[in-house]
Amino acid sequence: RLTPHRRMRLHQRIGEREELGYGQQAQEIAAELALHFTQGRDYRKAIRYLHHAAQTALARSANMEAIDHLTTGLALLKTLPDTPERAQQELELQITLGPALMATRGYAAPEVEHTYARARELCQQEDETARLVPVLLGLWRFDIVRSELRTARDLGEQLLAIAQRAQDPAIFLEAHLILGATFLPLGELVLAREHLEKSLALYDPQ
Repeated sequence: RLTPHRRMRLHQRIGEREELGYGQQAQEIAAELALHFTQGRDYRKAIRYLHHAAQTALARSANMEAIDHLTTGLALLKTLPDTPERAQQELELQITLGPALMATRGYAAPEVEHTYARARELCQQEDETARLVPVLLGLWRFDIVRSELRTARDLGEQLLAIAQRAQDPAIFLEAHLILGATFLPLGELVLAREHLEKSLALYDPQ
């Protein structure tokens, strides 16, 4: 029996009160807060809590639930002004969406390529080199499963270049691993062994 405006205001106030009441533990009720802020048309907060809810869902392998949260968040982003902040939020949502799509629809699904391609585009727009690492890994998994070996090799070399600029052992490990796994089916056995041995040398089981 409430008017739409009254209902909207109540959802917003409930969300604000619960957010205040839970404080630093607000992420524990992220899905509920996302619902209230969506209905209250506070889309910036709704998107943030949808992302938290998706991460919680992924942690318990509820991939379809995570996809629902993330696609809702991406839809809400389109209502916001085109700003660097919006681009950053979209990048985080797309990077989180990729593994959920792989788990539910397969590594070589067109949606996987679309998600990571869009994430790479955002990285290039915003000069987000650090966030490019999981994006390149996602694209590599897509291409290697589809036997697009030349493209997979190029992605591995891009990742190696990032590792060299950053001098980051973790990125070096990933780059050498995927290059080794790519050179093997290409028949480049000496290069495959070289990269895999470098990856093993960097690996710390602790």
